Parts: sequence; C-alpha cells; structure tokens
Amino acid sequence: MDYEDFFQLGDRPFKSTLEGKFFYRGEVFSKLADLLSGPSLPGVLILKGAPGTGKSTFLKRLPQAVRDSASIAPVLSPGVGLADILREALNFLGLGFKCHPSAKEEALIGFFQNAADELVAGGRGLALAVDDAQNLGPETLADLVALTSLGPGWRGRVCLLLAGPADGWDAALQGPGTTVMETPPLSAGQTVEYLRFRLRAAGARREIFAAEAYTAVHTYTKGLPPKIDALADKALMAAWAAGKPLVTPGLVVQAKASLDNPLTVDDRAAKSAAGSGREHHAAGGRSWIFLTAAVLVAAAFVFLLWPAPPGDDPGASEAAAGEEEPEVQGPDLTPAADPSPGGTSLGLPYPPPALVRLPQSSQALIVELGQQMARLWQGGLAGPGLKAEIAAPDFKGPGLYLVGRPRGRAPVVFQYPPSDDVPREAGESLWRQVAPMLPQDVLPLMVASGDDLVRGVPGTARAALSELVDKWTRAQIEKKAGGMAELYAETFSFYEPGRRPLAITRRNFWQALEQETAAAGDVRLAISDPLVMLDPRDHDRAWAVFNLKYDSKIRHDAGLRTLIMERGRGGAWLIVAELWLKEDSLEN
Repeated sequence: MDYEDFFQLGDRPFKSTLEGKFFYRGEVFSKLADLLSGPSLPGVLILKGAPGTGKSTFLKRLPQAVRDSASIAPVLSPGVGLADILREALNFLGLGFKCHPSAKEEALIGFFQNAADELVAGGRGLALAVDDAQNLGPETLADLVALTSLGPGWRGRVCLLLAGPADGWDAALQGPGTTVMETPPLSAGQTVEYLRFRLRAAGARREIFAAEAYTAVHTYTKGLPPKIDALADKALMAAWAAGKPLVTPGLVVQAKASLDNPLTVDDRAAKSAAGSGREHHAAGGRSWIFLTAAVLVAAAFVFLLWPAPPGDDPGASEAAAGEEEPEVQGPDLTPAADPSPGGTSLGLPYPPPALVRLPQSSQALIVELGQQMARLWQGGLAGPGLKAEIAAPDFKGPGLYLVGRPRGRAPVVFQYPPSDDVPREAGESLWRQVAPMLPQDVLPLMVASGDDLVRGVPGTARAALSELVDKWTRAQIEKKAGGMAELYAETFSFYEPGRRPLAITRRNFWQALEQETAAAGDVRLAISDPLVMLDPRDHDRAWAVFNLKYDSKIRHDAGLRTLIMERGRGGAWLIVAELWLKEDSLEN
C-alpha cells in the first residue's frame, strides 16, 4: 500500500504535471487568458512575479487556453539572441521545417512575418511569449518589441509577452502600449482553495487536511505553489506512515523537517508502515511522463547505418494567484527539538547518491542485492520520495538494467555493459510486482548492492553531468548539428541489443544529422526529462535515460534513448555510446 491507496486517491495530487485536471487557473491566469482571447491585444504584455508564482506554467498552459482565438508561441528556454528566440517560436508554430539550421536572422524574421500575416489575415491573434526575459540584453529586447509592428495590420493582433521577476529589468519597456500584470503568491484563502482543488483532481472524496493544517502549509510556504506541492506531498506521506486519516499541523511540522533535512532520515517509519504483513502496492493508471519540449527538426546518425530513429526543465508545478489577502497568523509550528542525527521524526528512507537526477513524477527502482528488497522512488520538487517497498528476487550481480513491458507484451530485460548473463527471470518476476505502479511502459531500473551505492557524488561531477544532459536536450530541440557533435567523444560506439557495436566519429555524426534533417522535413520530437544515474561499479561512467517519440514524414517511432557518458581527461563528461530501444522492436 502507498498513500494513494490509504487516502483512496486515483493519483498523486501534488506531483509536477501539465495535465489539465491538475491546473489551478486562479484569478491572474484567467485575466491573462481573457486578455489574449480578446479582440485587441496589447503590443507588449509584461508578466512579473517572484520565482515560483506561476509564470512559466502560465506560458505552457496559454496555447491551450486561448486556442480558439489566438496562437501562442512560447519560448521557454530563450537564447541570448533574436535568431535563437525566433527559431524556437517557429518550431512551436510547426514551421521549423522551413528554416535551415544555419538560417540567418534576416531569414527567420521573414518566416515569422509571413506566419503572423497569415494568422492575422485569418482573424487570429499571435503572441510571442518569452520566459526569463530578464536574461535578455537591451538590444534583444528592443528587437523583440520592434517585431510587433512589422506588419501594417498587426496593431492589436500581434503581441509580445515577456515574463520575468519583479525587479526593474522591464523599466525601459514601460510605455503607452505596455500592459503589466503581476503574479503574487497565493493568499491564505487561495492556498486552501489550491490544496482542495488538487486533492479533488486526484479523486479525493472527503476532507484530508485539518483546517489548522491548511494554515500550517500556508505559513511555511508563503503561498508559493511549488513549495506547497512539496510540503503537502510529504505531509500526506507522513500521515500514511503514521496511519492517520487526517493531516494535522503536527504532521505538517514533521513534513517540513523532512524537507529541511533530507539527508538525515532513515527507514524506520516506512518499514513500520509496511511491516504489518502488507506489501506496498499502488493502483495503476498513472499519467505518462512525457513532457513535449517543442516541435523541432532533429535526427541522428543512426539512419546511415540502420533504420532506427534518433534519440519539460519540466519545471516546478506552479499555479495562478489573485490579489494577496492579509497574512493570517497561524499557530506556533516550530518543532519541539531539532531532528536527531540518525533521522527526522518522519523517518523516511533517502535514495542513494548514485541516483544523480530523477525527474519530477517519474520513477526509478533500486534493488539492493542480497537483501531481497527493492525500493521504488518517485521524483518530486524537493527530490526523490519513496513510493513503495516490495519484495525482490536476488539478481545475479551488480549492474545497470532496463526492465519493462512495451505495450503489454512480455517483460524484457536489457543489461549494460552487454552480456549473455542477463538476469531475465529475476527481472520478469520483479516486473510483475512493479508494473501496476508505473506510469510508463518501460522502467529504468538500477540493480546494485547497498555498499556500491553509498558513495557520494561530488557536487562538481553532479553539476557537470546535469549540464551535459541539458546541452544534449537543447541541441535536440534546436537541431544544432555542430553543437551536438561537440558533446560526443572524438570516436564513440552506437549499439542496439543483438547488433554489433559500431564505431562512429563526430564527423560521421554531423554529416548524417545534416542529411537526415534535409530528408525528413517536418519532424516532431517529444522528449521526457531524463533519469541520470552513476554506474555503481565505476563512478566515472553514467547513464541518462529518456523516453522519446519521433514523428516525421518518413518514419514514426517511439522508444527509449539511453546515453552512456564517461568522464574523460580533465574531468569533462562526454557521450561515448548510445542505446536506442525502439518501442515496436522490444520483444522478449
């Protein structure tokens, strides 16, 4: 059992997701959507607010909210120049296939102008929505403002939406044609409304938080939805571990202690919750972890060799807020004493440091050899949280595996490095226990002994790994062949199960990507946030696992892309191999 079963919920209410049923519109988002759906759009619209108040989430939700009257082109990871911003906007509008990767700024402006003219002629508005606008230089901001007046009939129909913090980055943009909106934190009353909304969306049919617990959540989080999500999720887990049907202020205190001291917890409470003869099981039917990054043109060198395709920051869950009410003074929620060195009062286990990165709402299973036990971890805003503990068979040896069941077929097990000694029977047995808990068809699985997993990851190595993966993801989105090639070793291997590994050079890769881009035309790639883990036997080697869906005029494929990364000379991390597990080729 996990807390979803305990509270009779159909889903985790406070996970980070873009699912419509979990999106709390609030007053500010409703006003923003109404403004962009109206007959006349402002020339420049500035959305200001502190981090965590919902700006990025608004930009992601706007295209769906105003789809009947306007088109929104969100640029969520803007480059520093106008060309980068236009390229991402055109990709989102489905016009990226018209732009060659080396297209100059003038050509991109022309493509954007043509797109805007067509939309305006068809009676629709267009908003170019750029996040993190505070990072753009004055020249780029001026160029973006100038875009809104390129066409003679654009006045009131083409808008520039800039989102950024509440400081003075936008001072030069203030003028008669500028509208400013703010995203304040949630008030005390809105925090209660937000919590109840998310709980109902997950299937709650009764009150789960005591009235004083709502006040405690708001007091601790100051009305910031990402913090509310993290604290409320931990509070539900604390109530489940204690067997309490209602979240009380004391349980919120315990949850806050767990968030503040994530490295000092042990497994006493979790084992107590599971130890009365109950195995941890969870209801199926979770949401898919794919977060569609953008419409783009991307491909890989694989197509020169055999017919296989190339390999959201899903940011924190944010919500809209209206005008802030006066602060409500809550009870004294300070813990009576600091948590002991052995663990907090919540007592939940913490994942091994070899698990470098676990995306929010995604899951990973870690099996400890010789202990007949596996823990299923789920990513959250404040780090991975324990979803379930289950009985596990004894694997043959430490290693890294991909275990899963594609589209209802028999379970499959892939091992890295490739070996004939694959623990298939153990993997299939474990899969039967885990499958009902999973939101996806293929589960990244790490198998290792506890001793192999306790060594920590230096902060510099962790940051370098994340940077390498982020660069690879951006290169896929932006289809920059040269930049992508620089992420690989000078010569690296590409392999699939059952095929002999092939040696590829950076030049081979760059040429293949250029040719595939030209041949494939309009390409769409949905890519999940990656799971990143260190090899338990060699901390100079790591994995990054992505779910991908590739769609173009010449092929339609989905599957799992795995990057194998190694630390080279000077401590730099490079990609040395790739594994592509094609969905329709995954067989027992």
